[in-house]
Amino acid sequence: MTSNKRNPLSAEFLYELYSSAIRFDYICNIIVSHMRREYLPDRTFQKIQEVIANHYRTYKKPPGYSVLSQVFAGDYDAIELINTFRDYDDDHDTEIVVDMLESYIKGVELQNVYAQVGKLYNQNKQNEAQEKLKEYARWLSGFTLKTTAFIDVAKTFSNRFDQNRQRELESRISGLKQVTRFYIPDIDSLNNGRDLRGQLSCFLASTGVGKSHMAKHIGIRANIDDALHVLHFQLEGSEEEALNAYSGGLISKNAFYYERGKISDTEIKHFEAQVSRYSGSITVRSFPRFNTHVSTLDIKNGIAEYRKINGINPDIVIIDSMDLLTDAGKKHWNAEHERSKRIAVANDLKDLAADEKVWMVATYQATIENRDWLNDEKNVLTEYNCAEAKGLARPCTHLLSLNQSSSERTEDIMRIHIAKSRFFKKGDTFRIATDYDNEVFYDAQRTINLKKYS
Repeated sequence: MTSNKRNPLSAEFLYELYSSAIRFDYICNIIVSHMRREYLPDRTFQKIQEVIANHYRTYKKPPGYSVLSQVFAGDYDAIELINTFRDYDDDHDTEIVVDMLESYIKGVELQNVYAQVGKLYNQNKQNEAQEKLKEYARWLSGFTLKTTAFIDVAKTFSNRFDQNRQRELESRISGLKQVTRFYIPDIDSLNNGRDLRGQLSCFLASTGVGKSHMAKHIGIRANIDDALHVLHFQLEGSEEEALNAYSGGLISKNAFYYERGKISDTEIKHFEAQVSRYSGSITVRSFPRFNTHVSTLDIKNGIAEYRKINGINPDIVIIDSMDLLTDAGKKHWNAEHERSKRIAVANDLKDLAADEKVWMVATYQATIENRDWLNDEKNVLTEYNCAEAKGLARPCTHLLSLNQSSSERTEDIMRIHIAKSRFFKKGDTFRIATDYDNEVFYDAQRTINLKKYS
């Protein structure tokens, strides 16, 4: 059992801590959430921490010693440290381990603050030094790893406000661009500038209504209007179709003309200059469809590969279509467990959006076959309209359905319904006009006219 007399800043405590993390989900979750690279004494600890964190986020359980040994095969320093963790396997009291980890983090932060304060005093920056000490005192008063802690709203009011303000400040100076728009004015008005990073938005529709058009609309407008970087995973249809559709959308020209080379030399030079002026980017990653089980782990690895190539994270990740994914464990689900698989996939994507600080946009195929029901324009799809979609709303920040009757399809009109939203009112339905002949999902002028004459 861990001794209360153990120095939490000692190497022995870290051996006990990581031994416990490998054995107990509870401890592993805490070190994944709270242990920073700079808190650890050397690069070997940091590498092992990173592998444990990635494994836990993917599989929701700690890696065993065999997994760690495989990952670090050939890295003698890491293997030696992992074997040391094994030597400290014992019946550790998890609550004592958590208490000591809390003391460890507080101690490391204190050492860091004193080093900064001493340096500032030597530079005759007493005011800045005193402010550093105040910041540490405020952080210390609110920091705890105990999940059972009772928090007094009034007593922590000022500290929590300062923490919120600091997070906003760090977000602004981080260089990350604001991601706040769906590029549908009625929905953007509801969202009211709220940051979409870390959120999962799902578009639900039946066949032929335009899920893929909606997804590409977000990618195109994000690139053109806000200079954002978009990573599009194409799981439905061919890579060529996606590339041609995006290319047509960037110039509001039917993809057929781009695909067949039926654009004059004069026009194409104009379009080339137009596209070159856009500061954002759209990158398409497709997967071969034959006998392929694409998982959310492939999406995670795809984002990592994008980051390695481009040196930045994408701002928006688009999945077309989410119902073709399986979860990170690549479990082979039986037909009767299809609903569970879909929920597991949505949970993975939500976690990935938060971990990577991206807006995750996904499409989802509704399985409503009753055309008469769809043709009644009083009806809209929600999560309760098809069995497979029930439960999807829980991990999704937004669930938006695209609804279109036969007569609306003839008139190039649809209804977008807010089936679920975590941060603004749900239940609203908006009529919009489309222009798919010119690869335009949202026809602004015709939509305005719809409102005038409705």
